[in-house]
Amino acid sequence: MKKTIYYLSLLAGCLMTLGACEGSKYDLENQIPEKFHKILYLNTSGKQEVTLYNTEENNIYSFSVIKAGSDQTSTAAVTINTLTQEEVDSKYSELEGVNYKVISPNAYSFDKSKLDFSADERYKLVNISLNPREVLAALENDPSAIWVLPIQVSSQTDSINANKDQLFLQLKEVIMPSIGFNNSYVNVKAYTYGLISKISEKVPFKLDTNNKWDIECGFVVDNEYITQYNNANGTIFQMLPENSYSFTSSMTLPNGTTETTLPVEVEGSQLQPGDYMLPIRINSASQFEISSTNAIYPMAIRIMGEQLDRTEWTAEANTEELVGEVQNNSGPVECLLDGNLQTFWHSQWQNGSHELPHEVIIDTQKEYTFTQFALVQREGSNYVKAGNLQISSDKKNWETVGNFSLKQESGAQVFGVTPTKGRYFKVLITESYNGNNSALAEVYAYGLK
Repeated sequence: MKKTIYYLSLLAGCLMTLGACEGSKYDLENQIPEKFHKILYLNTSGKQEVTLYNTEENNIYSFSVIKAGSDQTSTAAVTINTLTQEEVDSKYSELEGVNYKVISPNAYSFDKSKLDFSADERYKLVNISLNPREVLAALENDPSAIWVLPIQVSSQTDSINANKDQLFLQLKEVIMPSIGFNNSYVNVKAYTYGLISKISEKVPFKLDTNNKWDIECGFVVDNEYITQYNNANGTIFQMLPENSYSFTSSMTLPNGTTETTLPVEVEGSQLQPGDYMLPIRINSASQFEISSTNAIYPMAIRIMGEQLDRTEWTAEANTEELVGEVQNNSGPVECLLDGNLQTFWHSQWQNGSHELPHEVIIDTQKEYTFTQFALVQREGSNYVKAGNLQISSDKKNWETVGNFSLKQESGAQVFGVTPTKGRYFKVLITESYNGNNSALAEVYAYGLK
């Protein structure tokens, strides 16, 4: 009997609750505070490293406060403040064991510290003005500290996402802006001898921050760069003939333009086969510094000789595998000239390997002026790493005309040499990616008959 009364009471309570829900839905919604209908947060939060540029003006760092939630048509109010040194010590320094120091208020200012969102506003932008000179003074005064600007958003009336309510700016360094080319890589562009008349290139250079000035830049040819580059990389670039190229000696990077291009013209019809370079240096700038890493643009041009016919050529080597690769129709040195990329020459590996260096000698049967050579790694087994290229007219006296350094990839890899006349050429392999083993699929030569 007691159980029956209990269940009847429970059922009545449920029915009363359902009735209340049915009739008081509006009242129930009004009992939920308005601040839970929306939530505010920083679009960028957590630790962020900031590098400042030491220009004549303050640097601007911007972030946004976002209004989201189920009812974004509500108004909202947000306050922006910075954490004190004591708060940073307790929340960050002591926990992480890092000496964080809050930057002085003299080093920054906010364009607004309070944000009032209207019903139709979804976000608001905040700009921080950072004084690079004040920041630099702090960095130099205590370089052991990590100087920070710890920003927090809060609200008396609205909900803030606790995971996105702080922006911890770490003021990493203050650097002087610099003018430089976009890159200083040597990117060799190949052209066929006799088929090229004019080579035009637009070389980009830039200021590495927003440009609010008219900056005059001067350009010259760096005659020493080629020698330094060749010595460091084993290449054989030669300077473009003086009357074969032209570029302006000065240009203006105008206010509002961060990047522009320097036009360079080269008369390709004047060039014989070979590897050429035009190292252009930025030698002056009316403001700021010249980049220490991108002050030179090494314009590199390869004029390719004719690919020479290999029909009558013969090959010999100081090592070849005549037994272990027969299932691949490979191993002998003649495979280098068969035109089949699936076959290959391989150094001896059965019953012991032949120590480096490995040499391959090609007899072209007649004299040519050699200008470039191309080597093709064995498919799937990229053994050969580096060596040099030699030319001879009698197979007794050899002249080293260039070096090569092969990547572990498929396809022909072309290497320029000092244009040299001869009948024989030697591929001398001095380094391998695989111990004392060498393998190549094909060898090509280019030049003039």
